[in-house]
Amino acid sequence: MIMYLLKLNIALILLFSFYKLMFTGDTFFSWRRATLIGMYLVAMLVPVMDFSAWLSNSEGMTSIANEYATVVLPTVSTSSKDGGVLLWELVVLIVYGVVTCVLLLRFLWQLFSIILLKNNSQTAYIHDTEVYVLTNDEGPFSFFDWIFINPERHKSDEIEEIMMHELTHCQQLHSIDIIFSELFCIIFWFNPFVWLLKREVRLNLEYLADNSVLANGKDNKEYQYHLLGLTYKKNVATITNNFNVLPIKKRIKMMNKKETKGILKAKYALYIPLVAMLLAVSNIETIARNVTKLTASVELQKKPTKESERVFTVTEVMPTFKGNLYQWLSENLRYPKDAVSRKEQGRVMVQFIITAKGEVIQPEIVRSVSPSLDKEALRVVSKMPAWNPGRNGNKKVATKYTLPVKFSLGSK
Repeated sequence: MIMYLLKLNIALILLFSFYKLMFTGDTFFSWRRATLIGMYLVAMLVPVMDFSAWLSNSEGMTSIANEYATVVLPTVSTSSKDGGVLLWELVVLIVYGVVTCVLLLRFLWQLFSIILLKNNSQTAYIHDTEVYVLTNDEGPFSFFDWIFINPERHKSDEIEEIMMHELTHCQQLHSIDIIFSELFCIIFWFNPFVWLLKREVRLNLEYLADNSVLANGKDNKEYQYHLLGLTYKKNVATITNNFNVLPIKKRIKMMNKKETKGILKAKYALYIPLVAMLLAVSNIETIARNVTKLTASVELQKKPTKESERVFTVTEVMPTFKGNLYQWLSENLRYPKDAVSRKEQGRVMVQFIITAKGEVIQPEIVRSVSPSLDKEALRVVSKMPAWNPGRNGNKKVATKYTLPVKFSLGSK
């Protein structure tokens, strides 16, 4: 799960940065809307899409995976500071949970406040459209197909512009985009790019609505003067489409911008190689693990499991640990005191066999750091619980597995 969240957030950062670099200046607002929502979907899908089998056929990818396996491949790590890592993990988890709960409660309160306002407001009809009449200083806004407005505060031409604007939000279901971006901010609040993306989503929706008003024949300058002249008390619920709360200066600048040439829509195709790159990078770890297994020592085993049981270095379905392997090992690894006194640290590579029954047998060191650290790595691997064995078709088979174990003294 941690790796999934890490990949998702990295993908979101890269996709949004590319968007800001390439697309924020054009007037293809519908294309931009699709691209912005597509970022969320791509970021969620990239970490779980497995193209490792196909990518492994590329010599270039295999070479990169080899380097990754040696240098970057995530390792089981233990520190000389007993319990310190687990304590910090707990603190981080608590902070994350508290902030997430606060943001979720805020979101639910906003939903409730809108529903409450709707139920307590009188209705009226403006240009054959039902609206909910506001009686305070809040500006006009909409939420899905509900439009809220105080008709007494506006002239007839202003009301017509406001209704065109808000009806665009309603008809094009802009509230879905807003809800989607809000939920992402609740879950990934720690990523500043998520908040920047939410702001971009909302601003582009206003561009769409403004463009609709002007496309219906309203005078550009007059509409801009109305936006500048109308000041309101900000609506409490930020999950609504507010008529003139978002940056007016940017909206006016975009209204005065010359329409982008249609041929430049072709640049949106540049997202295809970017997404392909993200998929390749996301699958590097899987390829690296397979490369590690394929290139591991193929010496005869010191103690054969059974004469009739062949040991595979790679299988159709690789063995999997029953639970979280790295959490289990982190909880059971102990930094040898003599290794601490000698300031020994580094990565120990342990190779072992997972039998057809899932048993872990014959652990051996294929890359040593020191006798003390090697011994601890072997001890922990030897006491591992049973795994889910590898499979070829429906047959369970014995499989060779290589595991990197990193010992780090950490900072004092």
